[in-house]
Amino acid sequence: MAGPLDFLTGKSGKFRQVPRFTSTQESALDQLLSQGLGNMNFGPIEQQARTNFQTQTVPGLAERFTAMGNGQRSSAFQGALGQAGAGLNEALAALRSQYGLQQAQMGLQPRFESSYMAGQPGLLGQLGGGAAQGLSSLLPLLMFL
Repeated sequence: MAGPLDFLTGKSGKFRQVPRFTSTQESALDQLLSQGLGNMNFGPIEQQARTNFQTQTVPGLAERFTAMGNGQRSSAFQGALGQAGAGLNEALAALRSQYGLQQAQMGLQPRFESSYMAGQPGLLGQLGGGAAQGLSSLLPLLMFL
């Protein structure tokens, strides 16, 4: 708020906070946080990965072992299938972690941006600054007197 003598004394700088989200976005963030970030549903992602494993990885391994003549009953096939399953579980655990972190990060976004509005010198400050500058340029001349 402007004071009656601001033109003489100047205005000091101040910080201002501006909301980053609309009220609708704020409500959605509040709802996510109140539900708890642990309740986010990773199930569909996991199910898709398991379905892809059953429909693509397992048949691909079986075809490869059948083509080599070892067949699907060999211990090598069972070992390869076990490794592929372990890899799937490891990948799903990593995805679950990443998914949880992304959800947490979404809920922890700063809600305001801060900005600084610089102050403005008043008439007295400008005159005083000009006088001080003028005196500093005269000071070397005064030293010789």
